[in-house]
Amino acid sequence: MATNEMRFIKTHAHPRINYHRSSTESELPDEVLELLGRYLQLAPTMVPPMGKDDTHSPTLWHPDLHLDNVFVDPETKKITRIIDWQSSAVRPFFYQSGISRMFKHPGMVADGWALSELPADYDSLDQNEKTKIDSNRKSETCHKYYEVVTKTQNPRHWAALQLQNSDVRTEPSRLVVNVWEDRDAFFLRRALLSIVEQWKDLCPESKVCPVSFSEQELALHALEEESMSNVGEILRLFRENWGLPPDGMVDTTEFELIRIAVAELRDSFIGAADNETERELFARLWPY
Repeated sequence: MATNEMRFIKTHAHPRINYHRSSTESELPDEVLELLGRYLQLAPTMVPPMGKDDTHSPTLWHPDLHLDNVFVDPETKKITRIIDWQSSAVRPFFYQSGISRMFKHPGMVADGWALSELPADYDSLDQNEKTKIDSNRKSETCHKYYEVVTKTQNPRHWAALQLQNSDVRTEPSRLVVNVWEDRDAFFLRRALLSIVEQWKDLCPESKVCPVSFSEQELALHALEEESMSNVGEILRLFRENWGLPPDGMVDTTEFELIRIAVAELRDSFIGAADNETERELFARLWPY
């Protein structure tokens, strides 16, 4: 994947402005090529160690199981159809395993099997606040129930879910394909930095990490991270208030209300700028 992406960048990519970092200095294709070169050096680290359970065998996985893609007979309660298989593939199990969107709680999930505690002032809250809290607890209950059933009935999947540092190991591979076209260089760099920072835990048998980042690279990354985190914080609050999943998919009955709310939030975000130059920058940074 990385080799193909490097060929694409060498043939088709051109310098471009990355407004999270600068409105005058271009982001160069060579920067992303260097990241992909580092990715290839770190690739062996991305495979977790083998355990007693089979977490590595090639496995067919449907990556988009949500309630609109699963059909259930209302009388027998049996699954009758599963659709939208176009993104499915056979890959190592550890790379694909995870909790499907129709079960996954979008917020924080308490450790262990206990649910999050109700707030101390729950009884005095208005009904809207109570409804929101109750909805979150139902979602968290569904998430935890899925984990319980997986642990008892699908131990292979449970073993894959328990792999240490699994997200750190697999995240870079998810970002390599179309990294230039999708403007994912920042996220690929961040994923590689996580591996470098956790090298001793990921590869205790190897004392020296083969990859490093210069102070200048780290400074540019920090500058870009600050810009993206400001936008990300606004979106996080919006998603939590509206119960939106990270991919932004919403129920058709709520689409128009959410579209209006997003437009209002965008106007508020741009309106907070101090001058016309900053307003133009904020408009370009807005992700929707």
